Amino acid sequence: MKIMVFLLAALIAVALWQRHENGNLTRSFERANKVATELKTMTGMLKNQLTVSQRIARTNETAQASLRGELLAAGAMAVRREETITRLMNENEELRRWYSARLPDVVRRLHTRAGCASAGHCLQRLPESELLPDAGKRPGH
Repeated sequence: MKIMVFLLAALIAVALWQRHENGNLTRSFERANKVATELKTMTGMLKNQLTVSQRIARTNETAQASLRGELLAAGAMAVRREETITRLMNENEELRRWYSARLPDVVRRLHTRAGCASAGHCLQRLPESELLPDAGKRPGH
């Protein structure tokens, strides 16, 4: 009988130990499932970000190609314009004199004005005592 009680106690101890181990394994499995779910969600977000980044990259490449084309066209137009100006100056003495004439002092100061330190400085106007000359008249006439 003592052996039966001992075996019964040992069997109960093994059953309790198995129950405890089963609980530990269940908690570990739940944590692993939670981590796997989080990783799956993060993987989905990263794939979405990759897709968006690739779309933005394609858009940027298309825009850059378009801008390169516009830049080439603008450069060609500038060359044609410069050639036209040169040709007209060679053909027209009055245009050549006008092109080589000095700008009025007020206009020259506008072109050589120092950069703006702030937005308030950029709002400065010409002094009222120095009016711009009439565009149709030569200075000093």
